[in-house]
Amino acid sequence: MNRAIILAAGESYDTSDIFPKILLKNPINKKTILETFIDTYGQKILFVLGFRSLSVLNNYPDINVVINHSWSYTKSAHSLALAINSLPDDEIIDIYSGDYFIDNDFFKKFRSNNAKNIIVGSIREERSKKACNLEVKNNVIIRKYYGNILNRNHPESLGIIRTKVSKIKSWINLIGEDYKSIYTSDLIPDEELKNFDLLIDNNNIFEINNTDDFLKFRSLKK
Repeated sequence: MNRAIILAAGESYDTSDIFPKILLKNPINKKTILETFIDTYGQKILFVLGFRSLSVLNNYPDINVVINHSWSYTKSAHSLALAINSLPDDEIIDIYSGDYFIDNDFFKKFRSNNAKNIIVGSIREERSKKACNLEVKNNVIIRKYYGNILNRNHPESLGIIRTKVSKIKSWINLIGEDYKSIYTSDLIPDEELKNFDLLIDNNNIFEINNTDDFLKFRSLKK
């Protein structure tokens, strides 16, 4: 089983609630986002915390953690760099954002896939202008782009990625200090995207940014 890295250092940017999203309880199974990951990966999991990290540790004092002390002015690529700092170069890891409710069906599909390089995408209509879209031709990822969607069949990268630690370190070295201000999906050079399998989510992953998202998820799953 691969190790999972859960990037959960950032603040809830789209909500006035001062609450770490990784402690959100899924209204269907009553488990927190954090507990869902533990149920799936057991001890082979490393959480990167920052915003309200003590609140998380107070509830889960035994989890494996790395603290991103600069969470307020860095993005997820920096959290990832901190997480892999002590990992072997040849280790393959599963990388997640900590603000998703994820159904077990996705975990089963993702973990049963033996590919060493995977990007998870979603064909969803509503996207932020900051969304990382993937141009795909003949099931091969050609490039990343942002802004207006050029084709409705171009998926959005969800920031759920599987790859080798050595690759991530090489991308960070290539980018330099600017890596601290970008998201995880942005680390991957366009010329390497063709080497990644694309796994499309089938409505098993739901991002929670605010109260409306939570209530929408609850209504959809009832």
